[in-house]
Amino acid sequence: MGTVNYYIFMQKHKNRLRNIVSLVLLVLLLLLQLHAFSQGKEANVWYFGQRAGIDFNSGSPPVTLLDSQMSAGGGGSSGSASIADSNGNLLFYSNGLHIWNKNHVFMQNGQDIGTLSSQGAMIVPIPGNNKLFYFFNYIWEFSVFQYHFQYSVIDMNLDNGNGGVVASQKGIRLFNNSSNHLSAVTHINGQDVWVLAHKYYSDYYYAYLVTADSLHHTPVISQVGSVFDASSGYMKISPNGKKVVSAVQQSPLAFFDLVDFDNETGIVNDQNMVHDASGNYYGVEFSPNNSKLYIKGTGKLVQYDLDAGSPQEILDSEVEIFDGGYQGALQLGPDGKIYCSMGDAYLSVIHQPNNAGMACGFEEDAIDLEGRLTTGGLPSFIQSYLNDPSFSTQNNCLGDATTFEITETNGIDSVFWKFNDFPNQPNDTSTLFSPAYTFSNAGIFFVDLTVYSGLLEKTVTQEVIIHPLPEPELGNDT
Repeated sequence: MGTVNYYIFMQKHKNRLRNIVSLVLLVLLLLLQLHAFSQGKEANVWYFGQRAGIDFNSGSPPVTLLDSQMSAGGGGSSGSASIADSNGNLLFYSNGLHIWNKNHVFMQNGQDIGTLSSQGAMIVPIPGNNKLFYFFNYIWEFSVFQYHFQYSVIDMNLDNGNGGVVASQKGIRLFNNSSNHLSAVTHINGQDVWVLAHKYYSDYYYAYLVTADSLHHTPVISQVGSVFDASSGYMKISPNGKKVVSAVQQSPLAFFDLVDFDNETGIVNDQNMVHDASGNYYGVEFSPNNSKLYIKGTGKLVQYDLDAGSPQEILDSEVEIFDGGYQGALQLGPDGKIYCSMGDAYLSVIHQPNNAGMACGFEEDAIDLEGRLTTGGLPSFIQSYLNDPSFSTQNNCLGDATTFEITETNGIDSVFWKFNDFPNQPNDTSTLFSPAYTFSNAGIFFVDLTVYSGLLEKTVTQEVIIHPLPEPELGNDT
């Protein structure tokens, strides 16, 4: 049994000895395992930059926080990570060098855990366990002038519930000579998590699978795309786990690559690669419905339409959204908006990132950080936390009660459906999670689903086709 597996096993064993678990609780725990990957409010509290922070728990726009003790460096060393529990309560945050707990003091055994970098760190809960976390970051080895990719285990039971880094599971090397590019997304099974990194001065992607039992140390390695001849820049997997975009800055020819990702196998492929080397790119982000790509470099923010067609057609769809500003990171928020770091004491915001062109609603200096500087970076999260909600339907024939099922309900407090069936208005709504609705006629309907999580809300619209009844087949006259 591996060391991490043994540690997890011992924690579970101790918990069983301390508690007499009733049959009902066992059933609840089993149900929790089935929905082990929560998409609640884990990304609601952000810490970044020079002691900057924002909190989405009170709604959108977020509230500025002034309690951070973290300085995340500047330029290509400005990355960070933070995480809250499923109710939006801060657990801990980091700049990759140190970890601070919810009380804004150094976490037990959390000092000098790595180094500053573009993306700082990535925090991944162990599926089905809300007390144990994998913490991925980088260590700088001066003698060989290289970053190395590593992980540690954080146990929130330590230090009287404030959490601590497990001494025997601190700074475990995964591979040498890494770039600073790092992202994570849920496996297609909805429980496990893929963590994606990249080797420096190579075209190798390393995908590590996190399951309830362990971190699988043997990565899925994909040799695709361009050689990353610089360490700095951001990498993001799309919220639906289908695309990967990376900006490689400060290389002789700064560029971005957009490639495909398979969140079932962890394989990256470049069959449909989009590549551009015309800008000094740094920050990257997808819209919550996965249809738009945003790239931020020195001097401009651009949008690409991922539904435009071929790689060249995607490149040709470029729209300049903003001219000017610092290189800066981009980060999708739990409110469905994209936040833009400009290196100053404000965050700019893309209010409707699913919309094409200038209809995306870019607003410069929208969030006042009250004197705290962004320094270019924003926190990294598991991208699946930020995916737009979606739903499926059954019984789509006229006269049937069409049933609606939300794909993922974790973290959703309440819902509101608007079926937009005009002959039936105002009786074409529902607040049930899984409603059944009988449409008045056949045709195409654009159904709105609004989900509420705390004080945040998101609305998505999907096309629903109601088929007419088949014409009866009459026999020949006799």
